[in-house]
Amino acid sequence: MKKKNIAFGIKAGLIIAALYVLMLWIKFSFLSYNPFAFYLGSFISYFIIIAALVITGTQKRSSLGGYAEIKDLFQPIFIAIIFAEVAYLLFTYFYLNYFNPTFFQTYEQSMDAFAHKNKMSAEKIKEQIEMVRGQAKSSKDFWGLAKNLLARWVVVDSIFGLMIAFLLRKKTPQQLMDMHMSKQEL
Repeated sequence: MKKKNIAFGIKAGLIIAALYVLMLWIKFSFLSYNPFAFYLGSFISYFIIIAALVITGTQKRSSLGGYAEIKDLFQPIFIAIIFAEVAYLLFTYFYLNYFNPTFFQTYEQSMDAFAHKNKMSAEKIKEQIEMVRGQAKSSKDFWGLAKNLLARWVVVDSIFGLMIAFLLRKKTPQQLMDMHMSKQEL
């Protein structure tokens, strides 16, 4: 059973990782012209990844005959999360440092133009520009980026994964009967 969960998680993880990389490429390549579009793209892509994790859990439950415990569902979801976040880390690092090293300069300019267009205060504009520069600086350090991204997002995604597994769990009729009988004995 464990090997099947691991294989299923690896397959789902590779699919979700490929989906994640595609959405990151779209976001970095086509949505960076506008900070609102960029953040909206981030928000939407994150919900697509969560939906992919739900599909992973649903597919796993189906492969088990429609009945599954939390641990049977969470293990492949967790493996998929690891693959997706490692793909996120690698793509982000290599894209921002090697494929498009001027991304943050371009994004800073679009952030500045967006802020002026929306008549933000000079203080708010400076704050936004400093945030972009901080992100640019942190994207250069692979291990710092890895520690920050993986530690934070694997934990957050795992919480969602546990909630998904909890919501999708379904006991067999025999397990339900046993639970009912044990309650009557008390």
